[in-house]
Amino acid sequence: MSIKVRNTTRYLLTEQLKMTGWSVLALFAVFGVLPLLFALITGNIRQYSPLGNFADLSLGALFFMLIFIVGALTYDNFKLFIQNGISRQTYFQARVLALLMLSGLFVIINAIYYYGIHAPYLHWSTNAALMKTAYSMYGYALGSHIWLNLLASLFFNWIFYIGVGLTGMACGTLLALFGKWAKTILIIATPIIGVLIIWVLIVIMTRNQSNYNYTGLENFFKFIVGYPSHGEAKAGYFNPTMPFITMLIGCGIIGSLAYLFNRKLRIRN
Repeated sequence: MSIKVRNTTRYLLTEQLKMTGWSVLALFAVFGVLPLLFALITGNIRQYSPLGNFADLSLGALFFMLIFIVGALTYDNFKLFIQNGISRQTYFQARVLALLMLSGLFVIINAIYYYGIHAPYLHWSTNAALMKTAYSMYGYALGSHIWLNLLASLFFNWIFYIGVGLTGMACGTLLALFGKWAKTILIIATPIIGVLIIWVLIVIMTRNQSNYNYTGLENFFKFIVGYPSHGEAKAGYFNPTMPFITMLIGCGIIGSLAYLFNRKLRIRN
């Protein structure tokens, strides 16, 4: 790793950690201070539980939004680095490295909070807590070894966060290629067009339900999610291999798009 890449990565990661810190403090204020003020005003201070409010923080949702937003923030840092002699390639490499480290940190912090605070507060065992996560479909994929399954779930979450961050990078870099008005139109029009496309597909599939054979599509989705090829499909016993591979391929594709968009970036006058 070159000195420029290392220094650029350090700067980006420092700025991202500052944003994360302020966001977590804001979350503490919303879930801690505001309920306390409400309890004081309404005279229900005896029912106020600091531990209960702290144990119900939605850190996973916060980190999900943060990793996308951090990835989407593109132009200001690009302008700063280009004006200080940092190339586009160095900037992109530093962004990816910072994303890998920040997403890994998010996974570790969220796991410590979820399994160390949230689960014990609700009297959940480690296995019960694991089976209430998004990884619950694959919770027993590595047998009864709870710690192996737990590590696999953390790796699963890490890849997912990386994919979300790369998606943010691709979207932010694409928007940075356009001017103010074109950017506004894209932000407004894209969700509307997406909803219309989904609505049209639903209408077509509903009206032609008896004419179309969806067996192939169904088998494809079963393959993607790791549907068991033998025996009954029970939560926890799906095969995580294909979801892992699918997410890695998705990260590669969206990362390539972000790189291509990054090469087109220019400083606007």
